[in-house]
Amino acid sequence: MSLHPLLLAGALLLGSAQAQSTATPAASAQELLQRVAGDGQAGPEVLLGTAPADLLATLPPGSRVIGTVTLTGLPGRGPNTTTVYLDSKLTPGRVIAHFAAALGPDWKQASNERSPFEAQGGFQQGLPPSNMTFYRTTPPQVLRVSTTVVGAVTRVNLSQQVDEDVERILPYLSAPPPVPPGYLTLPKLSAPEGSTVSQTGMSNGADGVTQNARIETTLSRGALMAHYTAQLRQAGWTVVTQANTLVASSTIWTFKQEGRDRIGILVIAGTSPYSGTLVSQGSR
Repeated sequence: MSLHPLLLAGALLLGSAQAQSTATPAASAQELLQRVAGDGQAGPEVLLGTAPADLLATLPPGSRVIGTVTLTGLPGRGPNTTTVYLDSKLTPGRVIAHFAAALGPDWKQASNERSPFEAQGGFQQGLPPSNMTFYRTTPPQVLRVSTTVVGAVTRVNLSQQVDEDVERILPYLSAPPPVPPGYLTLPKLSAPEGSTVSQTGMSNGADGVTQNARIETTLSRGALMAHYTAQLRQAGWTVVTQANTLVASSTIWTFKQEGRDRIGILVIAGTSPYSGTLVSQGSR
């Protein structure tokens, strides 16, 4: 169950407390959340409209704090996390940049590549990351920043974790996982400036890998194709043939990977937002 309806219910209960009879204890948001959590378990602790005093970083200037929810896990069975919900007029990139500066040099940014699937390369995002995890080892602490743009406002979820579970997850934050032997990768293709790129699909078979992406940009299809073609050449790919139609542009390439001859395909189709496809296939 989402906590947002609970927070609203809690606010309504608190606002109606004055109307209750003095002989009847007023209901509270905390009591409601305790019931939801179940008897015998610690319910979430809620602060409406404020952030905790022990927050690991200062908030962006002009932030509107919605509230704070603290979840306490059982010893050895779950993390203790405190999440602050707030609105900011800054862009997601500037929000993350604010926390990077506010935390200071002792803090590091976790790798965004959380699995070999994400480390596969190919089309890269064009905008600054909208989510970031910061961590430090002494003392072991983690701060996660998640942003979503709604209209003219950036909604920010700021989650901090300072329990014994942090030491266990630190090794996974400091470096991306290794790519297993035989796992095929693609050259990393940086996005055109000012574009928005998102991966829409990826498959990795016995001797081939295919990646699909949605590419929103002001560039023409020809200019976009040239942008990515230049990067594939830098990666050691060699053009064999190319074709252009009214609906798509494509190129076929040859290259070597781990000493083996391979074939590559790049296709850009449609109009902005374009559909991009990048393929690496074994040469038979």
